[in-house]
Amino acid sequence: METTISIKQLSDLESEKILKDKKISRLKPVSCTQCGETTGFRRKLFQVKGVPQHARSDDDVQNVIRHHLKREASIDFAFFKTYKNKCIVDTASCCNCGSTAITYDIAFDSDILSELSKVTGKSESLLLKELNSISKNIK
Repeated sequence: METTISIKQLSDLESEKILKDKKISRLKPVSCTQCGETTGFRRKLFQVKGVPQHARSDDDVQNVIRHHLKREASIDFAFFKTYKNKCIVDTASCCNCGSTAITYDIAFDSDILSELSKVTGKSESLLLKELNSISKNIK
């Protein structure tokens, strides 16, 4: 028996509600791969139905969804998240050039730094210093 996958773009109101959740908003757009812009991204969220929870992280399943989003909505990059047991796809477009090839990264807020501090035994200020140093070396 074949399952039908459906993809629906969420309204701005639905998207705003989901993006207020810290677990969802920590992975966020940080730069446009086309023009280098680092601010001013418009987010679009989609809800995917018909994919069993155990298959949501499957590369083949995600690639089918990415292919559909590329074909139907010209979206280059898509990030998969779970919100209240729902499969959500997070996308962004650059307000400067319109590209949807947007790089995402984790926002290290005080909650994450606090958790990392507990795990590593290092102070939050030392962790932040080390993370900033690593980030500079990567760029």
